[in-house]
Amino acid sequence: MPRSSQSPGSSARSRPGREKRRHQILQQGMRCFAERGFRGTTTRELAEAVGITEAALYRYFESKEALYAAIVDEKVRQPGWAESLEDAARAGDDRAVFEGLARSMLESVQADSSFLRILLYTGLEGHELSEPFFASRIRRLRDFLTGYLERRIADGAFRPVDPVLGARALLGMVFDHMLVREIFHQDPVPDTAAAQVAESFASIFLNGIRSDEERRRVRA
Repeated sequence: MPRSSQSPGSSARSRPGREKRRHQILQQGMRCFAERGFRGTTTRELAEAVGITEAALYRYFESKEALYAAIVDEKVRQPGWAESLEDAARAGDDRAVFEGLARSMLESVQADSSFLRILLYTGLEGHELSEPFFASRIRRLRDFLTGYLERRIADGAFRPVDPVLGARALLGMVFDHMLVREIFHQDPVPDTAAAQVAESFASIFLNGIRSDEERRRVRA
């Protein structure tokens, strides 16, 4: 009987390394949880998505909860949407702040809608990770925007509106666009570039919040 040309160690070498396999599990886990949520996803489905047994899955993550926590942690550790806007904020460049913020959010979710879906699922399912997830990404973003609005109102550049509600107004436009496009797939202009949408939202917001004095200064 002819001998196999495969050496004894070649099978082991052909298998993914531990870090690569862990990354595969995280990626497939993101997809499964984004599609069906934490409660709607089973460990059997997770293992099948990766192409391994449930027993093998538990060698990397001791439970479904541990895998979900690792995925949320990875999302939390990604750069925040406002981190690149500090210089523009210090300079009081309103359009750069609002347009840059909207564009960052839109491009991020267009590239990976699993973030938005998992964020929504954690809240809807009342998962214990919902609060830290919300605090690390959404609340930090709202605090940044609220603080910026407070400062620009004090500068006389904006009308004296409630800065918390002002922040919600801008973010509400962006989140509505993301929900219609990424969750409901009902965007009437699906090919509109994120940069164009962000520019429109920034213009709408600025036209509504600028003080009369700032309007005259901008037109001059």
